[in-house]
Amino acid sequence: MTARLTILATTDLHGQVRDFDYGTDSPYEDAYGNRIGLARVASVVRQVRASAPYALLVDAGDVLEGSALAHHFSRRLSEPTPPLHPMAAAMNHLGYDAVTLGNHELDYGVRALAAFRDQLDAPLLGGNVRDAVTGEPAFAGSVVRDVPVAEGVSVRVGIVGLTTPSVTAWNRDVAAELRFDDLVAAAGPLVAAVRGDGAEVVVAVVHAGIVEPPTRENAALDLARLVPGIDVVVAGHAHIEVDEHVERGPDGRPVLLTEPLCWGMRVALVELDLVADGGRWRVGTSRSRLIDTATAPEDPAVVALVAPQHARVRALGAEVVGHAPGPIDPEPSRYRATDALALVALAQAEGARAVSGSTAPLVSLVSPASRCAPLAAGPVRRRDVAALCPFDSGVVVVQMDGRALRRHLEHAATFFRAAAGPGPYDPDALTNAPTSRTPLGTPDFDHDIAYGVDAPLTYEIDLARPVGRRVTGLAYDGAPLADDHRLDVVVSRYRASGAASYPDVARVPVVAEVPGSLRNLVESHLAAGRPYASTPPHWRLVHDGVPIVLVPPG
Repeated sequence: MTARLTILATTDLHGQVRDFDYGTDSPYEDAYGNRIGLARVASVVRQVRASAPYALLVDAGDVLEGSALAHHFSRRLSEPTPPLHPMAAAMNHLGYDAVTLGNHELDYGVRALAAFRDQLDAPLLGGNVRDAVTGEPAFAGSVVRDVPVAEGVSVRVGIVGLTTPSVTAWNRDVAAELRFDDLVAAAGPLVAAVRGDGAEVVVAVVHAGIVEPPTRENAALDLARLVPGIDVVVAGHAHIEVDEHVERGPDGRPVLLTEPLCWGMRVALVELDLVADGGRWRVGTSRSRLIDTATAPEDPAVVALVAPQHARVRALGAEVVGHAPGPIDPEPSRYRATDALALVALAQAEGARAVSGSTAPLVSLVSPASRCAPLAAGPVRRRDVAALCPFDSGVVVVQMDGRALRRHLEHAATFFRAAAGPGPYDPDALTNAPTSRTPLGTPDFDHDIAYGVDAPLTYEIDLARPVGRRVTGLAYDGAPLADDHRLDVVVSRYRASGAASYPDVARVPVVAEVPGSLRNLVESHLAAGRPYASTPPHWRLVHDGVPIVLVPPG
């Protein structure tokens, strides 16, 4: 006797319910023809379930943070009686069977996450997450479903959920409440437990990417190679797409891995052909592919479900919060000084100065988080600021010295590839270099740029020099910056938590907490009409001291 089990999967939805860009107040568009959102996912799910009505539906995490819609309602989750979150409403409508905890689920705090968990119909799984005080599991690690596969016949499926143990690299404050164990080490007992509960098929849904070589953060391949008893791994976190990859588990079992693209751009479709063997089912053959949601319309039921919330967030985004005296283009920020990053740097510094009470020189660290949020001269709307600052982190002031700042900037300089001469180059030829930590390329938001607030901070990054010795001419107020020069450094909570493995920032003292979020600070800066021009440029790329010429295509 044979049967088929169908599994549908999403990951890294990042709050995308509608196929909509709240930054431009228009339908989402990108250069690759992708479309986004759970409304389109819903149409794919409905189409598949027309022929496979009992198809399981799982998600591998990062649900809460991302879109303006999600951000607005995620911040309200800590209210005494929070409204139903649009992501919970949409996921409940689709009938998810399990959702795994992602690192960004903690962006709004443990209390907010608990409220969201209560709103979800599906179990929120985190089998390697423990209460930091008691050591007890903080989330369910698995769920077992009896799934019909034929008339009067079902297969018992164990779903194990695990998240990247690097969560505290993004949310350091969470470490006081939650502990994140190694994903692979935690998986073995969970898989054995669901097998002991009669599971004939085991699906690991993990917020960790399919990356070679695997890392502690992205350990999906290690999970498949080292943990016996797993049939399928649905991966996430890396924001890549892997339609089908097969590894051999330590018990000789073939393990199928798949990872759909983020934001609902793709849905993974897994098909397991089951064979009856001694009164139990086992997986005979397996296959997976990715379905492009651009081919599916938005589901009218999901559109209607979130219509009032969608309208409310659009109205908030249309509110004018300030004025830009000239155009602001963030696109070049990854390779040269721009007004876009100067605005963010000075806005967060203004907030820091108001609360720090320190007389130490102030330096502001920022990263280029968005290439696609140009602002025209004139009125600036709330949605413009949200597009410029897609990660609405809190801000802190830490104490560093000149030596630590230099180490920080050397780490930032790994963002660039070595140059053979002064150019000219297409900027993409020198930026987003792969490293051992980021083998697929370093994202823009991992590249920090330092701005002097009270006086100019200037430096060059010499791409003729080896990694670790690239920062030259580091000076403050025209004089070389001494190793023991005390500085107050404004930085996002994200970076202060140790994100991107910067060497010192997570270990130095925090001297002040800045009230409000980054977007609030930028809005206040614009509303007050404060200056933010970055000219003359305070940093640049050079080759043996000669300025590098960068010419964007087109």
